Amino acid sequence: MTAEVSGNAGAPGNAQAGALPEWFTRKRRRGNLIVSPIVPWIMVGIPVAILVAIVVYPTIWMAYHAFQDTNMMSLFNGEWNYVGWQNFATAISDDRFLSSVKHLIRYLLFGACLQVVLGVALALILYECVKNNTLRTVILILLVLPMMLPPSIVGVLWKFLLQANNGGFNHLLINLHLLPAADRIDWLSSKLSLWAITLVDVWQWTALPLLIVYSGRVSLPPAIYEAARVDGAGPMRFFRDVLLPLSKTTMAALFVIQFIYGWNQYLWPLLVATDESMYTTVIGIKRMIVGSDAANEWNLIMATAILAMLPPALVVMLMQKWFVKGLVETEK
Repeated sequence: MTAEVSGNAGAPGNAQAGALPEWFTRKRRRGNLIVSPIVPWIMVGIPVAILVAIVVYPTIWMAYHAFQDTNMMSLFNGEWNYVGWQNFATAISDDRFLSSVKHLIRYLLFGACLQVVLGVALALILYECVKNNTLRTVILILLVLPMMLPPSIVGVLWKFLLQANNGGFNHLLINLHLLPAADRIDWLSSKLSLWAITLVDVWQWTALPLLIVYSGRVSLPPAIYEAARVDGAGPMRFFRDVLLPLSKTTMAALFVIQFIYGWNQYLWPLLVATDESMYTTVIGIKRMIVGSDAANEWNLIMATAILAMLPPALVVMLMQKWFVKGLVETEK
């Protein structure tokens, strides 16, 4: 009797198992794996292989030939000799290279820092002082518009505004009686072009730290504001004791991003600078490539390119902890 009941109880299960489609039972017999074990290796391996092919290998190849007496003929014949640090010494002794690095560091330290400070200040003012959401959105869009413009358009626009004779800046100063009508300021001269480049770069890219800090400010929990109000903290104390410590890592990450972007500037300095001494390092490397390939000193070009890579790499290494932490906290 017991066996009969057990057989009857197991019958529906057997019938149900028999009713399952063949593809379902075949996959169950293969285990719990949804995909083949090789798929993750392929998904990771292909991007890594592409990265090595287009980034790592060219960089290693360039660094290797920076220590050789490489030219186009030696590359074609496969014959070159090791010269040690001679190429780097020649590049460093070039006055144009040293001048470009000096001007670029001045431009970056002033421009990048000013962009971060202005972006943070504008984000806090926009959030704290403008209470109407529609007006806040309109102001935010207007502040972000310069960042959306192509560099070529920005260069043409500001080169027209900074002209000595018919530029908008000089006309504005004359109308405000800050400049005599007979005088003109040559904003694009060798003495002022560095500050003109910095001014325009700040005008265009202050929106990036503004957006990041503003989004982080909006995402703060309301409990933080309530706790500060209960403790009697005013706006300045709230900024100094709460917002500034929370924004340190974000500001560090923004500084690294702006520094790397500014170091690689090419088009805007090329459009504005009228003196070769004001050219950036990237422009200097481009101007080293003249004529046919056989006429270029590729060993010096590669050594100069390696030297140009060191400052941003050093900034990233020194601020890696702050940079990664700032990006993670910004995403949160």
